[in-house]
Formats: sequence, structure tokens, C-alpha cells
Amino acid sequence: MWAVIPFKRIQQAKQRLAPILSSEERELLSLNMLEDVLEAAISSEVFDGVLVATNCEEAIPIIRRKGILHLQTSADLGLNHAAGEAADWLLNNNIGTMCLFPADIPLAKAAEFRHLVSCHSVKRGMTIVPSRDKGGTNCLILSPPDRLPFCFGTDSYAEHLRQGLQLKLSCRTKFSDGIGLDIDTPSDLRAISMRPKQSLTQNYLEKIEIQSRLN
Repeated sequence: MWAVIPFKRIQQAKQRLAPILSSEERELLSLNMLEDVLEAAISSEVFDGVLVATNCEEAIPIIRRKGILHLQTSADLGLNHAAGEAADWLLNNNIGTMCLFPADIPLAKAAEFRHLVSCHSVKRGMTIVPSRDKGGTNCLILSPPDRLPFCFGTDSYAEHLRQGLQLKLSCRTKFSDGIGLDIDTPSDLRAISMRPKQSLTQNYLEKIEIQSRLN
């Protein structure tokens, strides 16, 4: 099983936070979140490899520092396209299972990844972690990697489940506190700022005094 993290160019990231964060702050937030997520994935020690699928030049120094693999994506065509390219790469390299998750879940813990992997014991199936509002998909373990049409976006949790059941996959939903919190909106910033400090992202948000902007 390989971990796959699609990562968009930081210049395009987190537009819904523009009323609160400047473009430079959004870019730095994205890079801090990427580093947190990669650290959790690597520290879990359950993945045979970790792959970041991106064409973001600013992310490459972090990827190299972590000693993981970089897949250069072809264009800025969105998360679903990047996930598809990564799935094709895994299949071409005879890798049977993909654990796909975004880079904006900075409170993800190594123990959560270990638990999810231990729960996914099928050769043809899907384990999915929804976002805290049960709208989005925050982690998707898929065997084989290309078995499901990726449909990240609005209501992707329900759509991924629908696709999985239609394809007669073994489908399992797991809820996970850290993985379930993705940072997209001001309310997400409020939620992460209220959690016990455990990440580079939280340190960065404290540095720019995010609490005073949210009150």
C-alpha cells in the first residue's frame, strides 16, 4: 500500500480563505499543512511508499527533505485528474492499494493512518473517511488503485460510496477526528485553532494571530 497526496499549486490554494488570509499567508498555510500531513504519513510506518502528485514547484523542497517520491502532474486539472495520474503510476509499478488523502488535513495522526490500514484487509474494496460534515472525502483507501472513478468535490463522500456500491466493492466507512478536519473555510480555521497545539500549521496560525481575525 502506498500513500498518495495530490497537491495543487499554492497560488491557487484556499481561495475561500481570502477574506481572512492574504495570498502569501494562504500559500504558507498550504505548505505548512503539506509538511504536517507528510510527517504523519511517514511516521505511521504503514506505507510501502509515499507519493506526492503535484506540479507545484514550491512543494518540491519539502518533498525532497522528507525523502519521498514526487510525481510531476501534467497540468492544473484538479484533484480528480491528479488522483487518476497517481493511480495509473501505481498500477504501472504493480502496487495494489492506494491510500489517497489531501494535504489540508494537518491534524491527521500517524495512529489514525495505522488504524485505517489495519481495517482495510480486502483485495477489492474501499475504505473511506468523510470530512467532519460528511460532505467531502478526506481519505480513500482503494484496492486496486484505479477501481473507482474519482469524484472529489461537493458531496464526494456520498458519490464515492455510490460508485463503490455500484461496482460491488467491499465498502467501509471510518470516522477519524484528525483526518476528518480539512481546512477550507473560516469555520475550519476556528476549529483547528481551538484544538490542542500539535502541528506546524497551528504554530503558523498562532504566529499570524488568527484568533483575533476570527473573533
